[in-house]
Amino acid sequence: MKSIASVLVICLFTLVIIVSCTPTSVNNPSQNNGQYTLTVNNGYGSATYSTGDTVHIWSRECSNNETFTKWTGDTIPFAGKNEWHTWFIMPSQNVTVTAGFQSVNYSMIHEKIKGKNILKNVYYNLSATNKGIVYLFHGAGGSASYWVDNYEPVAMIKDLIANNFGVIVTEAEEVSLQTGGSTPRWNTTTLDSNTNADFANLIAITDTFCNRGLTNHSLPRYSIGQSNGGSASIAVSSYFGFKAGVAYCAAGGAAGSALSATNTPIFFCLEQLDNNSLMGQAGDANAINQSGTLKGRGICSAYFVNIPSPLYPERFARNNVISVALSQQIFTEIKANNLLDAKNHFPGYYSRLFAAIKANPQGFPITSALKGAQLNVIYEQLNCVTTAHQFFSDHNINTIKFLNNPCSF
Repeated sequence: MKSIASVLVICLFTLVIIVSCTPTSVNNPSQNNGQYTLTVNNGYGSATYSTGDTVHIWSRECSNNETFTKWTGDTIPFAGKNEWHTWFIMPSQNVTVTAGFQSVNYSMIHEKIKGKNILKNVYYNLSATNKGIVYLFHGAGGSASYWVDNYEPVAMIKDLIANNFGVIVTEAEEVSLQTGGSTPRWNTTTLDSNTNADFANLIAITDTFCNRGLTNHSLPRYSIGQSNGGSASIAVSSYFGFKAGVAYCAAGGAAGSALSATNTPIFFCLEQLDNNSLMGQAGDANAINQSGTLKGRGICSAYFVNIPSPLYPERFARNNVISVALSQQIFTEIKANNLLDAKNHFPGYYSRLFAAIKANPQGFPITSALKGAQLNVIYEQLNCVTTAHQFFSDHNINTIKFLNNPCSF
C-alpha cells in the first residue's frame, strides 16, 4: 500500500507540473493558430500577424519642429533597429510598441559665403554648445538646397540638431560655376586642398564661421553624403582626418585612393534595390566588401542595407504639404489600379506609377492633379519604399550612433 501511495503522489505531482507549465491560449501557437496581435501606438502597422512574418512599422508623421526618438514597449525583436521605420520577425506573442518624439528647434540659415575664389551657397545651423560639426554633401546634379528642400534629408538635419551637432551644407564648385555638363559633381579624387576647389572651399567656409565665433577648429568634425556626395564624404573625412564619415548609396570607388589609405571610420548606408547605373546592387556588394576591408585594417566600419517596405496609406503625409487624408486617397488610387502586391509592396520603381497615370489618367483623378512640391513628395517616398537610389531617413539613429561612437558596431 505504501508503494502504491507513493506512486500516486508522484503521478499527481507530475500532473501538477504539466498543467502549470502548459502555455495559456494567448501564447500557445497551436491554440492561437500561430496568429498574434501587433499594436502600434503613435504610428502605423497594427495588425494580426503569423509567427515568423516580416513585419514593418512606422512612427506617425512629425511636425516641422519635432523628431522621432525611439520605440518603447516590446522592442526586443527589433535587434537594434530602433528607427522611425523598422522591421522585425514576428515572435510567438503579442507585441505592443509606442513611438516617442521630442521637440527640435529646426532652422537653417542661408547666405552666400566666400569660398576659395567665389561666393558659395551655404546653409547652416551652428551653436556655441555644439559637440561637433557635420558637413553634408549632395549627389551629382544636386545642389546645397537639396538638403533643405526634401523631407528625407531634412529629417537627418533635424536629428543631428536634436543630438547637438552643428550642420554645414554647401555645394560642389561645378554646381556654383554651372560646369561639369548635365551632372556637376564633387571632385573626389584630387586629395589636395591646394588644387581641389571643393576642399579649399570647406576650409574657407569653416574659417569664416570660426572667425565669427559660431564654432571653433577644436570641435570634432564629421561628414555625411549621398551618391557622389557619399564619395565626397569619404574623400573629405579621410583627407581632413574627421572623426567619422558616412556614405549613403555609394561604394567609395569614386573617392580615389582615400579608402585604401584612410584612418577615418566609414559607415555605408545602402539601398537593397539601388537602381543607379554607377552604383546599383553591384555597388552595394562593393561597399560591403570595402567595409570588411577597412575592419581588416583595424579601421572601425559598418554597413546597413535598407530593404523594400510596404506602402502604407499615410506614407505621403510624412511631408506636410500632403495631408493624411490626401495621402490615403493617393494610396487608394494606387491600390485600386493594381500597382501594389498582396502585401502592399510597390514592385519596380516610381516610374511605374507615372506610366500608369499617363496610360489611364481617369483612373488617377487625385494623383494626376498633383503639382510641384506635392508631386515631388510622391517621387521621394516611392523611391524610399522601393529602395531606389536616394537618401533615406530609415537609419538616422544608427548613423548618429556611428558618429558618436564608430567602434560600437
